[in-house]
Amino acid sequence: MAKIALVGASGFTGIELAKLLKKHPENSKLDLFSFSHIGISIGKFSKDLIKYDDILKDFKKINYNDYDIVFFACPNGTAMKEYYKIDKSNARLIDLAADFRLDDAELWENYYGTKHHTPEIISSVTYGLTEINRESIKNTKIVANPGCYPTAAIIALYPILKKKIIKSEHIIIDAKSGYSGAGRDKIESGLYEQVKDNFIPYNFYKHRHHPEITQELNKLYGANVDVTFSPHILPIYRGILETIYIEIQKDIKVEEIINIYKQFYINDEFIKIKENGFSEIKDVELTNKVQLSFHQGSNGKLTIVSAIDNLLKGAAGQAVQNMNVMMGYKENTALTNE
Repeated sequence: MAKIALVGASGFTGIELAKLLKKHPENSKLDLFSFSHIGISIGKFSKDLIKYDDILKDFKKINYNDYDIVFFACPNGTAMKEYYKIDKSNARLIDLAADFRLDDAELWENYYGTKHHTPEIISSVTYGLTEINRESIKNTKIVANPGCYPTAAIIALYPILKKKIIKSEHIIIDAKSGYSGAGRDKIESGLYEQVKDNFIPYNFYKHRHHPEITQELNKLYGANVDVTFSPHILPIYRGILETIYIEIQKDIKVEEIINIYKQFYINDEFIKIKENGFSEIKDVELTNKVQLSFHQGSNGKLTIVSAIDNLLKGAAGQAVQNMNVMMGYKENTALTNE
């Protein structure tokens, strides 16, 4: 049984985590912490949690030794400031922000615009893409939960890059996300009105998830993978759809490609291969699944459509999946009926 702390419980991701952890059968203790909503019931932030009487606790009073797992569902830069305290405690950390996702502290600082507090350990933190790094996650002290866009992209590209049957240059990831990915503060500051009945491109060539995607693909491929990543915001609350354009190295039929993926992810129940038709957001909404579909054109062209729920497989669901691996629980615990 696990003693769990959730820091940042009132944000969009924190709410999703609270819902999952509340129904987790291996949860013996769950304390919810906040920075700015101390003393308020968690039910005030979600109708799905209204039946619970948990009161948000003051984060300044947290004692990490009271917990086995501490989730940080906080803005970037929060968890790294707590690293030394957590490192000295019995707790293990799952950070849902970007503090430990990049291996290079200088690169991190360039993209996130602030000084990294623990540059000496950043390259040794386990990247928490569960299906790829499951064995490393089991015994690690810190998990860097992946970004939502990278989760959809890396899962979609990993098997075919590993087989080296596609060209590593000119990979195009055309990505669209529901507006919940921006976070509560931005939405309440006017993003909702901007995106309503609209479709917005943003941060081409400078999005913070671009180096995360290329970093993990480069580790696999052993060379520089050339990725063009183009993010957009959809006028829907949740979900990500990525249309990924690649070129195949050799003559291979789409049926063979589908079989490669089915074999690669044969033991991964959250990876779904759609053999006919297109992946859609509605296929994965409110689940911890990644759904992939494959579409072959002429002259070696291949398009992969990858769909996830950004708040679950792209954030809270994957974080709980990682906790299950870390604690030795069945991996789908609390994740089969989101």
